[in-house]
Amino acid sequence: MEIEALFGLLTLIGIALVIPGPNALTCFAHSGIYGPKSNIKLIIGMIIGFVTIELTIGLIIDSLKESNTAMLVFHWIGMAFLTIVVVSMYRINPADINSKEIDGALGLKTGITMQFINGKEWAFLIIAMSQFIEPLGGGLTGISTIIVVTVTLCTIAMVLWTFAGSRLSNMFSDPVKGPMVFKTSSFLLSLLLIRFLIQGPVSV
Repeated sequence: MEIEALFGLLTLIGIALVIPGPNALTCFAHSGIYGPKSNIKLIIGMIIGFVTIELTIGLIIDSLKESNTAMLVFHWIGMAFLTIVVVSMYRINPADINSKEIDGALGLKTGITMQFINGKEWAFLIIAMSQFIEPLGGGLTGISTIIVVTVTLCTIAMVLWTFAGSRLSNMFSDPVKGPMVFKTSSFLLSLLLIRFLIQGPVSV
């Protein structure tokens, strides 16, 4: 069961990481303008904010895991967030994103703050915690496992987006490739949304 759950978590994370969200786009654009080293403090801030939110959501969900009503509410909150992200991603026009307005002083505080307003992140964390805490050992064991796996992979992803930004800074501004990236991402997210709608909330 734990192996199956771990595979499910890795699949969810994998989908999240290949779809450009606020963290990825910020690392990409900031690095493209100011160079890879400018992202060090930014990524550290992202990690701090991410762990804070992930631990908070995990503890809340774990404390309410005996309530089917609570799990149902968390399920639909996650679905609502994911739906908003799907629609927003489809409607994004990369040409409207002026990366030159990004301040070169982005650092620790910005990285932390971004996590609290990242709808995509909230959606995936609520889904991950509500689906995988119990299969991965339950309680602090399950929460810690999810945090370690997600933080490790997300950190690697942000570093990769950082180096990609210094090499491919014109990709998202391309009038053909840019919109295609986001529409494809929206489609992939919609498939994930359908899967979790069919699967439904975790029952006690």
